[in-house]
Amino acid sequence: MRVKINEKRTEIRDAEEMVVGAVTNPVIFELWDGSQENSVIRTEASYQEVKYGADEVTASAVLENEGAGRIALTDRYSQDNYGILLERTVKIQKAGGKKGIRLLLEMELFPEEETGFAELRYFAPPAIFDKNDLDEDGYEDYFHTQKTIFRDDRFNYPVFMAYSEKHKKAVRLERAPLPAFDSNPDRGSQGRDALFLQKTDIGSMGADGEGEGNVKLAACYPFYEGDATIGLYIVKTVPFGAFWPLEEGESFHVSYRLSSCSHKDFHDACWYSVKSVIDREKPEPKALLESPEEIVRYRLEALDKYYVEKTHAEDENEPAGYVLNCHPQEGRQLENIIQYGFTGQNILNAWNVLRYGYQTENPEYIRKARKVADFFADKIHIRESGLFYNLYNIDMKKVNFWWTGLLLPLAYAEGEELEELMGPLYDYRREVIDTLVNLKGAYLRCMNEDVTALLRLYRLEKEHGVLHENWLEAIQNYGEFLLTAQEEDGGWYRAYDLQGNPITHPELWFGKSICEKRSSTGTSISFLVEMYQMTGEEKYLAAAEKAGAFVKEYIIDKVRFNGGVHDSIYAKGQLIDNESILYPMFGMLSLYEATKKEVYLEGAVRAAHYTASWVCLWNVPLPEDSTLRKYGFNSIGMGACDTCGCGYVHPFQLMCVAEIAQIAVYAQDPELFETARLYWLGCSQTVALPENDWGYAEYGLQEEGYLVSWWAVDDPMFSGDKGFGHRWKGEGNKTCFPWINAVGVKAYWALLDRFGTTDFEQIRNKHFR
Repeated sequence: MRVKINEKRTEIRDAEEMVVGAVTNPVIFELWDGSQENSVIRTEASYQEVKYGADEVTASAVLENEGAGRIALTDRYSQDNYGILLERTVKIQKAGGKKGIRLLLEMELFPEEETGFAELRYFAPPAIFDKNDLDEDGYEDYFHTQKTIFRDDRFNYPVFMAYSEKHKKAVRLERAPLPAFDSNPDRGSQGRDALFLQKTDIGSMGADGEGEGNVKLAACYPFYEGDATIGLYIVKTVPFGAFWPLEEGESFHVSYRLSSCSHKDFHDACWYSVKSVIDREKPEPKALLESPEEIVRYRLEALDKYYVEKTHAEDENEPAGYVLNCHPQEGRQLENIIQYGFTGQNILNAWNVLRYGYQTENPEYIRKARKVADFFADKIHIRESGLFYNLYNIDMKKVNFWWTGLLLPLAYAEGEELEELMGPLYDYRREVIDTLVNLKGAYLRCMNEDVTALLRLYRLEKEHGVLHENWLEAIQNYGEFLLTAQEEDGGWYRAYDLQGNPITHPELWFGKSICEKRSSTGTSISFLVEMYQMTGEEKYLAAAEKAGAFVKEYIIDKVRFNGGVHDSIYAKGQLIDNESILYPMFGMLSLYEATKKEVYLEGAVRAAHYTASWVCLWNVPLPEDSTLRKYGFNSIGMGACDTCGCGYVHPFQLMCVAEIAQIAVYAQDPELFETARLYWLGCSQTVALPENDWGYAEYGLQEEGYLVSWWAVDDPMFSGDKGFGHRWKGEGNKTCFPWINAVGVKAYWALLDRFGTTDFEQIRNKHFR
C-alpha cells in the first residue's frame, strides 16, 4: 500500500494501485462551546504543507480563529509490514473562546465509483456483523441507521473492516498503538451531561453512510458515538461524546493503521481480521490462579449452596434444582426459581454434579443430581405434547413462563411501580410486554439444552448400571415432538405453546424474516445426532441433516445468526449474539463426527470462526477507581455477548472451548485453536478463589458479566442505588445465575473427554505439526 497526497485529496492505494480510500479534507476539527445543545461547530480544511521524506510523508496545517485560538495539526504517514500508519498530533498553541476540541478522520471508500452503505459489508465484532441487518432493508436494525460509529472499547479489538463483494477487497481502519488510558468523566452537576471534557485515550470509529457522497470509514478522537449509542439509555438516543480541553499548552496524539487486502469472500475477510491480530499481537490472558480441578471443586461447592428440594408435604410436586440467583457480592438468594436452559441450565448442572459425584465418590452429589433429573422428567415434562416447561417457581409452587428475561421488573413489580422502575422502556415495549406476560409456552433453545443434558445423564447412569425409564420416556417423547414439528425447510420455530404449536407473535419478539423465525434451529441438531447414536434409528440423523442444511445455508453462510439470547431489552427481540452462532457450530460438528461429510466440517469451521470472533483480543483500559481495575481484571479472552450491548463481556464462551479446539484440530487451524485457549483462560479468571475473591460472598461464584465500556448508565432501570444499578465501565453486572457454573464445569469435562487433558500446550504439541 502507499499514500498519495496532493492539494485536493489524500489517496490510499493498495498493492494493485487501486484507490481504496480517499480523504478530501484531512483537517477536520469539532469545537465545543461547553453547552449540551447546538454546541458543536465543525471546521474542515486541507493540509497547508506536505513534505515527502525517504520513508514517510509529513503533512501539517494550522487552524486559527477566534473560537479555536491557534491549533496545529501534524500528520505523519509511514508504512509497516501491515499497512499505512497515520500518526496524528494536535497542539493547542493558543486558547480561543471554545471549551473543547476533537479530531476527525473521514475516508471515502472505493471513491472511483459510487459506493453507498448498502454496497459494502462490515465486520467489527461484537458491534457489527455485515450490517446488523436481518430484515435486509439496508439499515442497521437496532438504531435504523447507516452511521455506525462505536467507541474503541466496544470492539473486541479496535479495528473496523468494510468489505466489497464487487472487488473482493477489504479496507481496515484500526488503532495502532492501542488506547492506553481512560477515566470516569465529570458529567456536570447533575451527572447526566452527554457532552463533556475528558482526557481519555478512547476514540471511536466505524462506517458513515449518511449524507452525500460515498460511505466513509470514520474515526474520532476523543470518542463520539452520535445518536446511535447504547451508552446512556436503552431507548432514548442522545449525542454522546468527549472533547479534549481547548487550553493553551494542551496536546494529544492518536495513531491509526490503514490497510487493504483481497479476500475470496466475506467469511475469509472476517476471519483474517481476527487471526491477523492473533498472529501479530499474540494477546495473552491472565493465568489461572488454581488448577482447573480445584476451580471445578469450588464452582460445584458454591452451586451446592443454592440447591433446593422440597418434600411432598411441603410441595406435592417435590421440586429439586439449583436456584442460584444472587448479587455475587452478597450471595443472598433473590428468587427461588428453577430454570431450564439459557440462564438456568439445571440439567447440565445435574450432569456436572453427577459426574463429579461418581469421580469423587460423593453419594450426596449423586442423589441430588438424580433428584433434579427426576423432577425434570416427571413434572417439567409435558407428556401430551412432548415439550418441557422453562421454569418452576418454588415459592409459588407452580410452573411459569419466561419470555422477557432481563426486563427484570416484570418478575416482581406491577402497575405504577413497574412503570417507575422501567422508565421509558415500559411505554416503548408496552404492547409486547402485555402480550408476552399472558403467553404459555417454552423456548426451543431452552428445551433443547436441558433435554440434551438429560440424554447425557441417562447414558452416564446407564454406564454405571443404573437405568431411569422415566428419563428415557421424556427424552424419547421430546424427540418425537422435534420430528413432528420440523418444517419442510428443516427448521423449527423459536418457541412453542404447550400444545406444540409455533408461537410467532408478537413479531418484534419472535421474528419477521425466516432467519429470525427459525433462529434456534441449530440447537436441535446435537440432540438429534445423539439420539441417533443411542438408538441407531435413522430418522433422527435424517432430521439432523435436514436441519443442518437449513442452518448452513441461512444462518452460517449468510451470516444471519441471531436470537440466541432470550432477554433483549433493545429495539427488537432478536439480537445478533455469540450464542446464536455457537449452537450452529455444535450442530455442524456433531454432524461431521457422525457422518464424516466434508460439507459439515466446512460449516463447522465457518461457524467456529464467527464464534471465535467474539473473543476479546486486547486489555481494555479501565478507570483507575473501578472495581475491575482494583481486582486486576484483564479483558483478553473474555467473550462478548451481543451487538447492542457491545462493551459488555461474559464467560459463556466456556461452553464451546473444547468444541472450538476440536474443530481447529480437524482443520489444522492454529489461530482458531488459540482462541479456544484464550476463552479457557480469560473466561475463568473471575471465579472467586482464595487468592482473589473479586469481592464475592463465596469461593466458586462468578459474576455473569462485566462492563468494559459504557452501557445504559442513565437508564432508570440501571441507574441510582437500585440493586442492578452502578453498572458503569469497570464494574460487574451484579448478577449470578446457575449457567455460569454449568458452562465452566462442562468445559472441563468436554476437554477431558476429547483430549484427555486441559493443558493446551499438550494438546497443541500432540495435534499440530
